[in-house]
Amino acid sequence: MSTEEFFKNLVIDENDRARAERYIKAKGLFYHEQIKKKLLAWTNNNEIKYSQIASYYRYDKRIRMVLYKYIAYLEEFYRAAILDAYCENTAQKFWINEIAEKLNKEVPLNVIIENLGFKELIKQMKQMPYHIKQKCNFLEKRWFNKNVCALNDLRNAVMHNKFLLMYRGFSYCYFNNKKGSSLRDNINNLISFLPENVGKQCEIDIANCVENRNTAYDTEWDLPSQAIVSLKYNEQIQKNEN
Repeated sequence: MSTEEFFKNLVIDENDRARAERYIKAKGLFYHEQIKKKLLAWTNNNEIKYSQIASYYRYDKRIRMVLYKYIAYLEEFYRAAILDAYCENTAQKFWINEIAEKLNKEVPLNVIIENLGFKELIKQMKQMPYHIKQKCNFLEKRWFNKNVCALNDLRNAVMHNKFLLMYRGFSYCYFNNKKGSSLRDNINNLISFLPENVGKQCEIDIANCVENRNTAYDTEWDLPSQAIVSLKYNEQIQKNEN
């Protein structure tokens, strides 16, 4: 697929053409073409507006930035809870091997925890006393281990800059006893691990990703409704408005 072939059956004005060529050069043609194919499947016409492709791309990046923020919050939350409780009281039996071995070498706990990968941090959280798990909303419930694995996989997808709206590597998780592996399912799973007020703000921030934040120099914001990731917060707002 060449750039010229990509522009076939695209509705695009002259200014957007120049922007599109710059974005394709910077971000690559592959995902632009994949988005185009997806959007064409949602229409009965044999053409698509470039503004929809650009908006879809920007929407994905907005979601990624929101998820990065709340995954980082969760990591900091877990690290802080462990350090606040045990930084000066490290003689414990619940440490995982990755921590215990370094403690035996007299490495300070804060240095160990700050350099611990997310997978190992989750592993340590599973070994923490009940009061720490309760503080961190990490209590074992039905499907807990499946949901923890999905949380780790979502974290990796976000940190590795996967194109989330088209990513097919999400793990199955359970939300309200329903099994799913969509981006929506995995975001709801992340929210279930956050403190309630933080989780609510995450839902709001995801909902706000659909906003038109354009300046006069941007391609028209033209997000297809089929692309929108609707969480339980959005659904509740809609019920209250009806």
